[in-house]
Amino acid sequence: MHKFDDLSAWRLFESLASSRSFSVTAEAFGVEPSTVTRALDGLEASLGQQLVSRAERPIRLTPKGEWAAKRIGPVLAAHQKIVDAMTSDNVALKGNIRVSVAPAFATRYLMPLLAEFSKECPQVSFEIEVGMKAADLRSQKCDVAVLTGRQDAPGLVSLPRGRNLYLALAAPAYVAKYGMPLQPEDLERHTVFVYTGPVRSTTRTLRKGTEERPIIFGKTVTSPDVIAIREGVLSGLGVSVDMPLVQCWEEVRDGKLVPILPGWHRPQIECFVVLSSSSWRKRRCRVFAEWFSKALQKLFQGFEDAVSGIVALEPRKGAQG
Repeated sequence: MHKFDDLSAWRLFESLASSRSFSVTAEAFGVEPSTVTRALDGLEASLGQQLVSRAERPIRLTPKGEWAAKRIGPVLAAHQKIVDAMTSDNVALKGNIRVSVAPAFATRYLMPLLAEFSKECPQVSFEIEVGMKAADLRSQKCDVAVLTGRQDAPGLVSLPRGRNLYLALAAPAYVAKYGMPLQPEDLERHTVFVYTGPVRSTTRTLRKGTEERPIIFGKTVTSPDVIAIREGVLSGLGVSVDMPLVQCWEEVRDGKLVPILPGWHRPQIECFVVLSSSSWRKRRCRVFAEWFSKALQKLFQGFEDAVSGIVALEPRKGAQG
């Protein structure tokens, strides 16, 4: 059989295209780096094309390698689905999954979700990480991560999680004492809590329809901890222009926080459950990621439903008009 017909060789190449490291790919597959090298050599020889330039560190894909890396993923995924359909009833899920979410989400919501999944798959264990990035997935530091924004890099598999909505909020007592900011420029006269954590960029502009304006900050309190910011706003110490709905829906529902800056908002961001191609090959990671994606979409839709009659939520992308 020609090496270009060998799916195992293509899986090694796909992982290598993502990790850009022979040793990382070898560790992910439980083989020696020399095995990865031989498989790649055989694949290139059978194709008559060089896929990887080995002269640089980290390694670099050739133009033909980039072309192949973008197209082989769906082929391997289709094959894996066939295998899953034929074997899923006979093989129980077991093993460890390293899962990463935002720190504040881990604190409030992750454990009940993992407990629910464990009812269906009791032999799966979890290792919880926080704040992992796409690069950590590619280097095999994590199996499954919830990431903000679409991830289009080769070697990653993305499943929808739902959108993040951000609300401009203050405590009723703060508004009664200092007044209601109506425009972004009004914030210069208020104390603003500013998120500076690793999950997303700092908010420096706000949007209303097609108009976008910069925020003119006066006094600020910066923090990488969204839970600390929420507590500060609840205590009436300032306002937030971008409180994630996931962290404030109960307070909005109960009237403990009220909307400010009517119509102005930080734009929504779509989020995804993301795996490396190597983790996607592991049935336990793949089954969990698909379950996790659906569970998170249901959870986040519930947050929106809880406040939809209280605060004007940004229309979904593509839903305007």
